[in-house]
Amino acid sequence: MKHSNIAVVTIGQAPRKDMAKDIQQLRESGLHVQEYGVLDSLSSDEIARLSPAIEDTDVLVTLLANGEQVKLSKRKLMPYIQQCISKLHEFTWVLLMCTGDFTNKLSSNNLLLPDRMMTNLVKGLHTELTLGLIGPEPEQQHTVADKWQKAQFNVMFSASSPYHFNARHLLAKARLLEDKGADLLILDCMGYSSTMKNTIKDQLSIPIIVPREAVFTILKAIS
Repeated sequence: MKHSNIAVVTIGQAPRKDMAKDIQQLRESGLHVQEYGVLDSLSSDEIARLSPAIEDTDVLVTLLANGEQVKLSKRKLMPYIQQCISKLHEFTWVLLMCTGDFTNKLSSNNLLLPDRMMTNLVKGLHTELTLGLIGPEPEQQHTVADKWQKAQFNVMFSASSPYHFNARHLLAKARLLEDKGADLLILDCMGYSSTMKNTIKDQLSIPIIVPREAVFTILKAIS
């Protein structure tokens, strides 16, 4: 399957310029990669209507093609995600570029979900870890923590957006989680890059996992 056809689907708009280097590496490894965005065909007004309402507790964060960060209601976005991936049945794999909890919520035989891949990966490392989780925005604390708690981990959360990346801010949040007793740090969003990890890893004593890095490595291994 050296020449597997891969659809990379962002919940924002494609192409994702912040992921261009990593996606190019997939292509250089022999994969045929095409990018799709759930919001590609929507107008600015239609995207605005997908913003979280007060009652929305599950908030997703992504980028538009112009580099703007947007917050989306997962509840409102779900039909658009399903519609997008349903059109991609001819691909070997469809990778949804979001670490939100979509397990058993979307229907597709060729769908790869980072949240499912990552929770099982970390379970394979150790089951008694206390996880330090960093997500883009503070209001994601409940849903990010809940995903890992369902996988039977003790967790703690902090926020530092990869889309407004500040190395000092990320390091401060990481050190706080380390000081509180985290055994492993997970930058829990596909927006975090290996470069971001490398800016802080030598200043911490605990290991760091970046989902994009791990998921792309798995994708190359199975394609």
